[in-house]
Amino acid sequence: MMKINEKSIVITGGSSGIGLQMAKKFGETGADVVITGRNQSTLDQAASGMTRVTPFVCDVTNDEQVVALRDFMDGRGGTDVLINNAGVMDFFDVTQGHPLEKQLAEIAIDAAGPVRLVHHFLPGLLKRPSIIVNVSSGLAYVPFAAAPVYCGCKAFLHSYTQCLRTQLAGTSVRVVELLPPVVDTPLAATLDHSFSKMPPEKLVAALISGLKRGRDEIAPGQSAQLRWLSRLAPGFIYGQLNKSFKVARRSPP
Repeated sequence: MMKINEKSIVITGGSSGIGLQMAKKFGETGADVVITGRNQSTLDQAASGMTRVTPFVCDVTNDEQVVALRDFMDGRGGTDVLINNAGVMDFFDVTQGHPLEKQLAEIAIDAAGPVRLVHHFLPGLLKRPSIIVNVSSGLAYVPFAAAPVYCGCKAFLHSYTQCLRTQLAGTSVRVVELLPPVVDTPLAATLDHSFSKMPPEKLVAALISGLKRGRDEIAPGQSAQLRWLSRLAPGFIYGQLNKSFKVARRSPP
């Protein structure tokens, strides 16, 4: 495992939540961190007061902006760690006419975004010892019916990461998947209290520990439970996770 200190790290979706906590921790360890997002003022506010963290506007759905980010990193000496963290999650009932454009926008960020970043950064990553970290979700193991597109995207990212790891075996690029449980971030703010939420600091600590221990699939907390139960009793765990949604659908309006 390469040491993180003094390495160049890109974190997409770094202005809040998990990405922001990653940036804070990696910056404190001596890494040079670039955080991305779509809003300059939000990024500037996030980066202010943090050590060795630079904001850079980049929409992961925009090809030109991703190329500009890659070129910016190349101008700083290249990228050692690419963390595909940007994501959105919409809760909706497909019978209620959720707009198609919102569903496709979710796919563009959560699924196509990491593919776009990997495509443009990979030639440079192959020239040095480097790491790709794809942030998926414990829901890649067992989907939550109230977030159908999000779960589909994370299942895609899980499979994509496995394939990427196999294809890049023997190269200079290590491929890691982080599968968070529900984390106490703005993304999960609307979930009810039946979901226990892991502090983002604990998740980042699990990531760092997993990287140091050479883990390729890091599934802390409830994600580890979902992984094993999805193999041992897939129908049972799916039913338990989605019981509240099924009850709501059966209830009269």
